Amino acid sequence: MAITPNNNPTKHGQQSLDADQLSLQLTQLADQYKIKTWCLAYSGGVDSQVLLHLLKQSKLNVSAVYIDHGLQAESSEWSKHCEYQCKQLNVPFQSISVNAQAGKGESPEAAARSARYNAFKKILKPDMCLLTAQHQDDQAETVLLQLLRGGNAAGVAAMPKISAFEKSWHCRPLLNVSQQAILDYAQKNNLIWVEDPSNQQQNYDRNYLRHSVIPVIQQRWSAVNKTLFVFAQQQAENVQLLDELAKIDLRSVLLKPDQLSIFQLNKLSDARLRNTLRYWIKQNQSPLPSRAVLQQIVSQLQNDSHDTHSLVSWAGVEVRRFRDALYLLKSIEHDPQQSFQWNGKDVLTLSSIEKKLMLKKTQAGKDEPYILNKKVLSKPVTVRFRQGGERLKPAGRNARHDLKSLFQEAGVPAWQRDKIPLLYAGDELIAVVGYWLSDEYAVQDEQGFLPVLVSG
Repeated sequence: MAITPNNNPTKHGQQSLDADQLSLQLTQLADQYKIKTWCLAYSGGVDSQVLLHLLKQSKLNVSAVYIDHGLQAESSEWSKHCEYQCKQLNVPFQSISVNAQAGKGESPEAAARSARYNAFKKILKPDMCLLTAQHQDDQAETVLLQLLRGGNAAGVAAMPKISAFEKSWHCRPLLNVSQQAILDYAQKNNLIWVEDPSNQQQNYDRNYLRHSVIPVIQQRWSAVNKTLFVFAQQQAENVQLLDELAKIDLRSVLLKPDQLSIFQLNKLSDARLRNTLRYWIKQNQSPLPSRAVLQQIVSQLQNDSHDTHSLVSWAGVEVRRFRDALYLLKSIEHDPQQSFQWNGKDVLTLSSIEKKLMLKKTQAGKDEPYILNKKVLSKPVTVRFRQGGERLKPAGRNARHDLKSLFQEAGVPAWQRDKIPLLYAGDELIAVVGYWLSDEYAVQDEQGFLPVLVSG
């Protein structure tokens, strides 16, 4: 339900909000990041209501989006309130319903946040910027939450003023403004907003800090929110320095984007080693591990047994070692018992290895000295995976070899071997895709086919 709060006098020393300053700030960001349009995450609460009012006074191209989480009985009424407010201000508006029910082991807050931001990802374009109305008090709460949860420097740095968001941007223009200043502005301009009763429920960690912890701290340290805001800025600088150091160290250990040299990694101090690993994992757009999981990876690196079966996994990601290389991989459920009949003409999707297989018509030459001859399609083609005991005479070699020996010779890690497609013509193994072709089916200086895997 929409309400107007009682008018309280402005407290001495609170910041004021200025539409011209906000417009200048966002215009500078638009020039720097090539932003053309702005999308406000509009809940109808006082923070986003004030930001909407300020934005309307600018000359920026702004629209507003309400995310209906469906968690409160009044959510549809709040949507109508938001639509009415935008209509009054002549701001384009849309409402999006999402499923914000928490999954097993997921907090309600995290589920709602994930559903909300996933919805924004679908509607934002590269030249757009998402605007959210988090303020200085929110930042202080985030810093405390991260500290109490054992967050690292990046976590304690809390929310950045602007950051990349998918292929677009996410900006929090009120981040250095206190909530009292926001309330003062709303009352001064007679704004109407909605109150979400869940904001009073102290079973949520953030609400508990907001209502029961921070007010007690403020009785002795009245400027705690401002102090924590400055602390977050300092931590953000520390994170930048750590990333710059990690970038230098990564150059000395990188073999491939997803592979690092164990020998070179072990030359780093433990602190720089952990810092480099975090940066490498982040650069590969994988979820960051906890400190305990990270220490497992470090222990694996420092293990002299060279155990090729060692594995550390978290959140759908795994780290393995093979010879001198440390691998960062996506965890994939794969059944090596599966097989596929294939006409060889269409693209075959191999979902369990997230690849697509095709026979590329080509001419044998310098880059591909051997290709499959045209008779490959004269028999039924089957795609299988390694079971053990397979043998092949690779093109250009004099003898047959078992695949295990060939894989060892080629330095293929053990965990990858049963994910490599094997191509059969009838019952004859004719190709280990990406590695070897059967000498009997291979040709030189002719046209034929080359089995190729592409991401899919």
